[in-house]
Amino acid sequence: MPLSSRTAGILAALAATILWSGNFVAARGIAQAIPPFQLNFWRWLLALACVLPLALPRLRADWPGMRRHWRYLAAIGLVGVTGLNTLVYKAAQTTTSLNMALLVPTAPIMILILSRLFHEEPLTYRRVAGVGVVLLGVLTLFSRGDWQTLVGVRFAEGDWIALAGVACFAAYSFFSRYRPKDVSLQGFNAAAFAWGLLFCLPGVLWEAVCLPLPEGSPAVFGSILYVGIGCSFAAYLLWTKAITAIGPVQAGMVYYSLPLFTAAEATLLLGEPIALFHLAGGAFIACGIAIATGRGKAGRMPPAAGGRHGIVAPKTP
Repeated sequence: MPLSSRTAGILAALAATILWSGNFVAARGIAQAIPPFQLNFWRWLLALACVLPLALPRLRADWPGMRRHWRYLAAIGLVGVTGLNTLVYKAAQTTTSLNMALLVPTAPIMILILSRLFHEEPLTYRRVAGVGVVLLGVLTLFSRGDWQTLVGVRFAEGDWIALAGVACFAAYSFFSRYRPKDVSLQGFNAAAFAWGLLFCLPGVLWEAVCLPLPEGSPAVFGSILYVGIGCSFAAYLLWTKAITAIGPVQAGMVYYSLPLFTAAEATLLLGEPIALFHLAGGAFIACGIAIATGRGKAGRMPPAAGGRHGIVAPKTP
């Protein structure tokens, strides 16, 4: 029995989130071994090499649309490829894993706000309730059941850098829904990857001149392979497919499960035991996603200030 478009979209968002959850493990592991712009450049060069065989057969049909919408594609590459990942890798050098984990789930909230303000996306009580339940799960998971841990959190420079990266991800997810109809999914990703690499070049050149050469260890090569093929090529194709099918808000709700998968990977790869707070946090996250993405009658919140006379994103970029 074929999957519905909505079910396929949710599964695609879930698969992308699972792949992305390993990005933070890789970033922390090699943060001091390779500078952020260089790590990001090699990551996306590998991803572009993977997507080009899929995009080239469509290049003749996609090229007029790519030229027509080059400003949009350049902006997508800047926020979704250069900005997001370089900021995350830079933040991993100076911030703690707990602080990063507490900042990541703010992305769907930013998507929800953007969709509400600029596209008049319905803000239902169901979605608000789902966000609240998921946040409760995230806080339970990363406080390890000890709420005093959260009281002692201090935000440093790296935390603000990470928050800027999260904002880039929210902007990428929101504006990806306006992918030009005359550009295929493969062409869209290839163009975004290429623009992102172009924007990375000045930072790569600066690091090559001013910083020591990166380490050529197996851990660095293995991490680049993972983030290039898994977190970039596969995950971005899945995420764009998810946004096309279910929209950025519902996809963002699924993204809330990232801390749950990060905790699971830490258990499998680092041998950390599963405690009661893991189960409680995971249950809250799963329930919150089910509430936020579920179907059924749900009352809408009052309209945003300005109503239909407010700013609304155009249907085409």
